[in-house]
Amino acid sequence: MFKRSSKKKTVGRAFFFAALVALPAGFAGATDLSIEAQCDAAAGSRYDATRNAAFAPVEADDIKLGVALSACREAYNSGGGARMAFQLGRGLQKAGQDLEALKLYGEAAKLGHTTAMANYGGMLGARGDQVSEFGLYRKAAEAGDLLGAYNLGVAYRDGIGTAVDGAEAMKWFEKASAAGDETAAFNIGVLLDDGSLVEEDNAKAAAYYRIAAERGNVDAMINLGLMLEAGEGIGKDLGSAAGLFRMAAERGDSYGTFKLGLMQQNGAGIVKNIEEAVSRLVAAFELKDVDLEILLRDRPAELSAEARLAIKQVLAERKLIAVADNAEIDPITLGAIEKHYQTSSRQ
Repeated sequence: MFKRSSKKKTVGRAFFFAALVALPAGFAGATDLSIEAQCDAAAGSRYDATRNAAFAPVEADDIKLGVALSACREAYNSGGGARMAFQLGRGLQKAGQDLEALKLYGEAAKLGHTTAMANYGGMLGARGDQVSEFGLYRKAAEAGDLLGAYNLGVAYRDGIGTAVDGAEAMKWFEKASAAGDETAAFNIGVLLDDGSLVEEDNAKAAAYYRIAAERGNVDAMINLGLMLEAGEGIGKDLGSAAGLFRMAAERGDSYGTFKLGLMQQNGAGIVKNIEEAVSRLVAAFELKDVDLEILLRDRPAELSAEARLAIKQVLAERKLIAVADNAEIDPITLGAIEKHYQTSSRQ
């Protein structure tokens, strides 16, 4: 089936997964919390089975370095054990101190901390030791660690430190998915949809895309929407496809924005709304969606004249073209469009 050209079909190894920060009120200056609790609140990972559940987990990108490093370092130096070492490692990695983070992950891993094993393996792999990387993923996964299971699935799928094995990749992705991981469910859908490593099964692929989409995975929303739009392996349902593209668009996804705009301009499975379609398509253009670039360059007639003119007006406002008095995508406009897409990395 057609896949969006602006995204990877599968997702690779992960150190940490998304979760919102929810620190206690007044946390930054709290004195009623022990130093270990302050570290737990600042740097706990939701994939850590030993995490202090009194505090919400924190995504790696959301770690507040000042609090995390000071609290976790003090807790670690006070003999805090594997979890404090792991959480200090998270803070150090966020701070770009990879050698120190590697040391702390290794120490926590030796103490039996399975999520630290997974992160330690990832960092070793990034330094060229994929055999050790694979071994650590396997050890963590076999101990029941969700992150280890996910990364082991990636290792078997991509041949990281081992031979490519689609069946083993499916096995470990399924374990991670059963534990609630949306990215693992998405990757199972792709494997079943692609059919290169396991037997193709579009109906099962759609089922896993649906699971991942319900858990908030935007790529799964897109792929399930495309399947429903084409009726591939499941019944054709343009209305549901449009709904999925809308969900992706509302999460800031450029391809979902593009697809929703296309459907709105011709009323395919959705109420025709030229004004909103133009707004969506211009938004997708400004987000530099590669699929829209391809359409503008190769098949501009598939867009409404209103949409083409609106995009030209954006170019004129940026002084990339002189005027926008008609909807024609001429060589000058095409050059400006290509320049627009080359000015930043593609999504």
